[in-house]
Amino acid sequence: MRQLTGIDASFLYMETPSTFGHVSSLILFDPKDTPGAGYESTRAIFEHRLHVLDPMRRRLVQVPFNLDHAYWIEDPDLDLDFHIRQTAVPPPGNDQQLGELVSRLIARPLDRTRPLWELYIIYGIEGGLIGQLTKVHHAAIDGVGGAQLLMHILDVDPAARPGEPEPLPQPERVPSDLEMLRRGVSSLVTRPYAQGRLVIRMMRSAPQLTRGIDIGSVVASVAKALPEPVARLFGRGARHAEDDAPDLSRGGISAPPTPFNAKISPHRRFAFCSVSLDDVKAVKSALGVTVNDVVIGMCSAALRRYLLEKDALPVASLRAMIPVSVRTEDKNGDYGNRVSGMLASLCTDVDDPVKRLHEINKATLSAKETMGALPADLLTDAVEFAPPAITARAARVVARTQLANRLNPPFNLVISNVPGPQVPLYSGGAEMLHFYPVSAVADTQGLNITVQSYNGKLDFGLVACRELVPDLWDLCRMLPDALDELKVAAGV
Repeated sequence: MRQLTGIDASFLYMETPSTFGHVSSLILFDPKDTPGAGYESTRAIFEHRLHVLDPMRRRLVQVPFNLDHAYWIEDPDLDLDFHIRQTAVPPPGNDQQLGELVSRLIARPLDRTRPLWELYIIYGIEGGLIGQLTKVHHAAIDGVGGAQLLMHILDVDPAARPGEPEPLPQPERVPSDLEMLRRGVSSLVTRPYAQGRLVIRMMRSAPQLTRGIDIGSVVASVAKALPEPVARLFGRGARHAEDDAPDLSRGGISAPPTPFNAKISPHRRFAFCSVSLDDVKAVKSALGVTVNDVVIGMCSAALRRYLLEKDALPVASLRAMIPVSVRTEDKNGDYGNRVSGMLASLCTDVDDPVKRLHEINKATLSAKETMGALPADLLTDAVEFAPPAITARAARVVARTQLANRLNPPFNLVISNVPGPQVPLYSGGAEMLHFYPVSAVADTQGLNITVQSYNGKLDFGLVACRELVPDLWDLCRMLPDALDELKVAAGV
């Protein structure tokens, strides 16, 4: 039995009827003349390698009354036939039809009484391809953990085939509610000491934590979200502080409003595309920035064009939260979350693409410096002591109210770039062609762009609330156009 960390458990607490805590991936395989990537072959691979696929074997055990974070146990009733499923897209099986199927499948929560994953084998895709949509709860893995999981499932040798199943860890007995209650009460006794140590660490890091925050905009943002009688308590000066606040892309706590920064529905859109990694590297070298800067620059250009066409581009720049792995070498075998995040301007207020990219480079360097001044595990440790019962109830209260529509979020969307293997991978002889990430959205952040590099390509997966971004494919098509624009501007 192993307890979830605070950050792992936070992905459980965030779930509401419209917000889901799982992350997914859509992998496309070319089976050619092999049985690889199909149902029987895939099931045999999972049976053979289940001993190293920890997140696929473990199920949750909750502490009564949410007194403490939940625990993982080895599931005594693991049923692969429940988790591995088959489906298909209708002819002709094009990208839009595949995206629509994925949209429906990811808009269903996972069953918490079983290990938190599902795998859908998808037939009928144009060109004879086979798709695999994998849903795994974020409480079990982060981006790097997902990449590690992938390397255990796939092979670099196209001739590799699954052998006999390996012995599995001993299944664990499901503890009673009384046993779990005792654990929760014991944790409450020891928690104040650890919390005190964390408070001391945070006080020492206060200058770094508050760097760049403008107090006037903090007060103004809070006052704006409150009912009029309560807002008057802040005073007339505070009510108008946002008029004198600096550009929110460079300071303050709020990002400017966009059509996708509102309360989300349970329904999803998914779109995907790919670009050449060599083209991205050529732009990077020509303009003296990083690959990640070029990726962010592509997203910025696409978002700018998309919002301009809707006459909805804010004067202030959009801001993104960029997840950053804080995984140390001694944690490389652990699938759990070892991730923090940095806020960076997308510089969507800059018209020239080259100047915009250089401004993005400055913004990301500044964000990295601020993040580097903090202990790597400080923010993840801070989540450890959030009261589980209060955290889960707060998420539900926010979901039922219109608060998400009244308070501008600290960032407009999440942009994540996950490095992947640069060699071909195979499943039972079928070559993996693409690995499209399928991430998650939440209230006030109804759009997510995640990128996975694989074998000379960058595979983009865009997820959005269906009602907030109904034309997600239009935005997706603007990403390759943005790279073409940068290539022309950079002369490559």
